Amino acid sequence: MATPNPMADPSSTTPDISVQELQMCGLMVDVYGLSELLPSPSASHITILWLHHPRLRSKVDMKPIACSVLSAFHAQHQAQHPDRGMIAIVHDQRNHGTRKVSDKANKSWRDGNATHAQDMYGVVAGCVGDAKGLMDAVEGYLFLGGGRAVDQHLVLGVSLGGHTAWQLMFDDKRVEAGVMVIGCPDFMLDLLKDRARRSKLETFKAEEASGKPFLGSNDFPPALVEACRKADPKALAFGTGPISTSPKDATEAARLKNLFDQHHLRGKRFLSCSGKDDKLVPYEISKPFMDFLVNAASTWYKDGGIYVEDKVYKGVGHSFSPGMVQDAVRFILDTVADKDKRKHAGGAKI
Repeated sequence: MATPNPMADPSSTTPDISVQELQMCGLMVDVYGLSELLPSPSASHITILWLHHPRLRSKVDMKPIACSVLSAFHAQHQAQHPDRGMIAIVHDQRNHGTRKVSDKANKSWRDGNATHAQDMYGVVAGCVGDAKGLMDAVEGYLFLGGGRAVDQHLVLGVSLGGHTAWQLMFDDKRVEAGVMVIGCPDFMLDLLKDRARRSKLETFKAEEASGKPFLGSNDFPPALVEACRKADPKALAFGTGPISTSPKDATEAARLKNLFDQHHLRGKRFLSCSGKDDKLVPYEISKPFMDFLVNAASTWYKDGGIYVEDKVYKGVGHSFSPGMVQDAVRFILDTVADKDKRKHAGGAKI
């Protein structure tokens, strides 16, 4: 079954921004905006926007959003803050683009891939690891000789890239903000279990008929359940159990607050963009966790200073719609502006 490209928008136009393909950490990465940055010696503080592409796509699909964000940054922010520079970087996810090793491994259960859950999770976890390694090394690749320092990392991911962006936000303290587009913070219980239901897997039918759990079955093995418990946002907070919008008591609130602190969420900014008519990653499967996160920001974790936008777009399916693009660009520029405002105010923290 063909999967539509969520990045496709024939009506869109792409601003003219430079791109260079470079080798970093054994990966071929596309770096957008480097040619515009290098002639500006005053741009000593650098923001990097890491872009994660959808399943069955490649790094070249992220060119329109890279160019849109950087064009807006140059027009709206850089003149007021000449000491701030910005680039965007994207690489092919595992088993995609230049890194493809198996057509079957990118297929779904419905298309005959019995290890769909393991294969997809491997791409997600691999992308998080790749991102962390690149963040470790990028300054040494691009800015040898000093004079520039990367002081802000942001991430934007679409579909599969949205899943990876969610995990990266909970995994690395350096990533200050994330835009998760048609992605899901609950890979295990809602996203893949819902997909098993729609794929009419026998293991899902067995859960309905006899109560034999789908999680832990051959289609979602115990080792994969444990991997999700260690990395996926929903599973970190609630395991395989249901999501509670609010902690049931002070002990639960203390546990969750400690979890958020351990996963470096203080001061982070989240934008989740979902299509109201999305059938592949329905908003309903993300909504319980989003309600939980929005509530945390305004109540029991208010002192953590997190900022959450949960936006749902009517009439939009599994696509990165023009409205989503507009909100993503605005959110990213607001995040950079907030960074510079606090920096010039003496580094005051939220």
